[in-house]
Amino acid sequence: MRVLVTGATGFVGSAVVRRLLADGHGVEALVRDAGRARRQLGEAPVLREGDMLVPGTYAHLVEGVDAVVHTAMLSLPGRLTARRAERLFDADRVMTQALADACVGHGRRLVYTGGCFDWGDHGDAWIDEATPLTPSPLGVGHARMARELDALHRDRGLDVVRLSPGFVYGPGGLFASAFVEQAEQGRLRCLGAGRNWWSCVHVDDLAAAYVAALARAQPGSAYAVVDDEPLRLRELTDLVTDAMGRPRVGSVPPALLRLLLGGPLVDSLTTSFRIRGDRVRADLGWTPSRPRFRDHVGESVAALAREA
Repeated sequence: MRVLVTGATGFVGSAVVRRLLADGHGVEALVRDAGRARRQLGEAPVLREGDMLVPGTYAHLVEGVDAVVHTAMLSLPGRLTARRAERLFDADRVMTQALADACVGHGRRLVYTGGCFDWGDHGDAWIDEATPLTPSPLGVGHARMARELDALHRDRGLDVVRLSPGFVYGPGGLFASAFVEQAEQGRLRCLGAGRNWWSCVHVDDLAAAYVAALARAQPGSAYAVVDDEPLRLRELTDLVTDAMGRPRVGSVPPALLRLLLGGPLVDSLTTSFRIRGDRVRADLGWTPSRPRFRDHVGESVAALAREA
């Protein structure tokens, strides 16, 4: 296949690019800055510059590929208020709608990236693809797009596959910025009591799920992509500090962090997402090479240390 990957320099997008290339596929990588992207992605992918808010810079690329993997996300550093969260959602809506229209027009597959916050807080109950989308604040945009994409599949024949990963860890992303880097600076704390469940997936295993979805998923399907063992946030935090050889840390009241980080982010991080990933295994033959966070967190910490 020849695949257009949006957000190709991001944590997830760059892993998808690497996996596609390793499996012998061609990649057109949509990036904002080709010079910087070349240093990160190497010589193999074809680089295409574009702005997710300007469909004219990328929608025409769909005709020249076999499928599209959409992982792009607007970058908004700093405190995430409700108004700024809507900017994230609006940017995703603009890009997703443009890509979906182009995919309908040219008969291409679109693989869309949702997330663990799309289902909302379900306490100790298990979540799977049949669970209604009652999103946490940061899942609102994805839940809206899920409904729109499902409607486009029914009404216009859009060949769409939706993937909703758990907490994605590895040498980068939120794992690096919110856990490892905070611990290195002596600022890491467990958010609240940490009784809420998190389901995880390693970024390389997630990338393999995208490739499987491109090749084997039925049009209109949706998959939760998680490893085999959900963890409570308290235990996950302890596993990170243990892997770093640092003392375990205390907790911080969510209300305090809401002032520093913004309500939508904190209110999402304190939700409980205990997710089953049976369907992606059964339908696509996907099996995580890192089935438990606890056994592989040290590998990710070491990889970040090597990059520092």
